[in-house]
Amino acid sequence: MKKIMTVLLVIMLALLGLSVYSYLTDGQRAAAQATPTPTAVSTPTPTAVPKPTPDFTSPDSLLIVANKTHRLPEGYVPEDLTWSVDCGTGACYMREPAAIALQGMFAAASNDGVNLTLLSAYRSEEYQAQLYNGYVASYGTERADRISSRPGYSDHQTGLAADIGSSVNPAADLNAEEFKATDEGQWLYQHAHEYGFIERYPDGKEEITGYGFESWHFRYVGTDIASAIYAVDPDETFEEYFNVSGGTAYAE
Repeated sequence: MKKIMTVLLVIMLALLGLSVYSYLTDGQRAAAQATPTPTAVSTPTPTAVPKPTPDFTSPDSLLIVANKTHRLPEGYVPEDLTWSVDCGTGACYMREPAAIALQGMFAAASNDGVNLTLLSAYRSEEYQAQLYNGYVASYGTERADRISSRPGYSDHQTGLAADIGSSVNPAADLNAEEFKATDEGQWLYQHAHEYGFIERYPDGKEEITGYGFESWHFRYVGTDIASAIYAVDPDETFEEYFNVSGGTAYAE
């Protein structure tokens, strides 16, 4: 009896479903049978962030250029000069980022058994004038322009440059070939970029930089840029990498 009642109930429910379905319109039936297609959600394309243009002229830029075709602002003095490391001349100040990096580089070299000495760092325009005029008096203008900068055009005046020497072989200081051959010169050539410094006047690049080979002269540009320049070539110049003008002739 229960089985019969169950069968009758199922039949009644089926008839009820057919009755409801018969009242649906053709469109409603199609919609009921169709599987809805998910709507595609478009993902917006991210906007590329342009790389900043290097700033070669602003007084606070770490890439400010000083060479024979780029004069620094008249009477330029960096605002963030601070003590770097001890040196013999007393001109031991550098811009703060460069001073901190120099301290780290000297400490790292010492850990490797290489003891660097700082020969010269920031120079004022007035002090550079004294040096340059002395070279002119001793050697004449042509040679002075190869080995020294006129006031206002010196890399040292940026507060980002350092002349570095050997504590073991000071006789090699300021002699490009001899200093390069020292342990200090070799260590700097291989590691200075790791601390944000580049060799500013590489061998064979006088026509580009305006100055003869100075294996002791290093310029702070920041770790990322120094490493990028070194990756191109350890002897890549600032002018070549950034495609800025240089050369041996003064713009004035």
